[in-house]
Amino acid sequence: MVERTASKDGTIQKRVLVRASPGTVFLALTQPDQLSEWFCERADVDARVGGSVVALWRHGRQECEGRALFRRLEPSSLVELEWTDEGMGQAGIHQRHTLTYTIRSRKDGCEVIMCDEGAPLPDPEAMKDLEEGWISVLRDLKEHCESLARAARPRNARRVSA
Repeated sequence: MVERTASKDGTIQKRVLVRASPGTVFLALTQPDQLSEWFCERADVDARVGGSVVALWRHGRQECEGRALFRRLEPSSLVELEWTDEGMGQAGIHQRHTLTYTIRSRKDGCEVIMCDEGAPLPDPEAMKDLEEGWISVLRDLKEHCESLARAARPRNARRVSA
């Protein structure tokens, strides 16, 4: 389940519990082959502070290219990006925003706290759409990471937990 929090200043915060290690989540957020499994069709990533992310996907018939820069990276605990282009081709509403994933170890995996900080959106409907989009993104991240964790479990452990 994804916990929701949004504010009038344009900040959206979501939390999700993931039954996978913090390292698995960190790699899913920083490795091109992982990102293309759950977030986009193709990604080019230079996973270092100051490095870039270029994500390519389709939105209907439109090809989109989003760009971000890594601002902070703390292995297995934090990924902070500054998105500079959302890739939706909507001139005039392009806004930079900071996206932070904080990863906290828990007994059965980890908690991921996503915080999207940026300029306020023009209307409540746009904010609602963005919130729903982040819920979908976090569900995809959770599903991807948990799938990797299940596949990595030894066969005996899978039988016992089934």
